[in-house]
Amino acid sequence: MTDPTLQMYLPAFMVIATWLIVFWKQFRKISRIPEPEPTTQKIVEYNRLKRISLFFWIIFSLFGVMTIIYSLVPEFYYVFLPLDVFHHPLINVIGLLIMKIAIVLIVVAQVHIDKEIYKYSRNIESLSAMELVRYSEKMLLTGMLVLFIGFFTTITNIIGLLLVVTGVIIYLKLFFFNPPHQFQN
Repeated sequence: MTDPTLQMYLPAFMVIATWLIVFWKQFRKISRIPEPEPTTQKIVEYNRLKRISLFFWIIFSLFGVMTIIYSLVPEFYYVFLPLDVFHHPLINVIGLLIMKIAIVLIVVAQVHIDKEIYKYSRNIESLSAMELVRYSEKMLLTGMLVLFIGFFTTITNIIGLLLVVTGVIIYLKLFFFNPPHQFQN
């Protein structure tokens, strides 16, 4: 069962999330978030897109495909095995609220990454600055995971549930089951 309101909001959230995650530099130029002066090579060498786990990109892409199918060709949405029992306006609003929280988390994480990269580039306590960058990357992945949970809550289906469970397992493996020195994406 599709909802015309969700068919408008979900692509908007996906576009905003993609813009904030993938095109952060352009967002920072348009918004009033000041860019640190890239005077050192370390800022130029840092690529935040490569630091996000490939699995998270795959899950993000699959939720993007799910959103496109739900919004543009809802007659094929049955492929994702929808759970129509959970299609209730209150549940959908809660899912949209979770996605709004995720957008805020992603923006905060991106600003923190910029700040910590700037500190790292100035060689201010080099090791601890890089640990703070990793902490900020963890915040970004947390925001993405909350976004996945929001998408799943809004358009509940079996494939979305499997994607969220996979995302949680990868998140736990990256940050809680691996020692910090093994943090590699």
